[in-house]
Amino acid sequence: MPENVTTNESNHVTLILRELSDDEKMKYITEMREKALHDEATAINAAKERGEKRGMEKGLEKGIEKGRKAREAEIAEKMRKIGMTEEQINSILKL
Repeated sequence: MPENVTTNESNHVTLILRELSDDEKMKYITEMREKALHDEATAINAAKERGEKRGMEKGLEKGIEKGRKAREAEIAEKMRKIGMTEEQINSILKL
């Protein structure tokens, strides 16, 4: 009978060790999943920041161009009021 008890205890210890091993594996898997999610979120945020920066740069360029055209239109209108021809105005504004 004592040999039977030892075998049962040994089996019980083996089961506990397997469970602990499985827990370690699960812990590792969970940590790797967390890391992957963190890396993905970091990559997405970096891409968003790059996109926002590009959008702001393009918006600024368009705004500058729109402002330049509006200023040219104002100048052309003033030139017309003082009697300049379209040909004269165009030659000046194309400088």
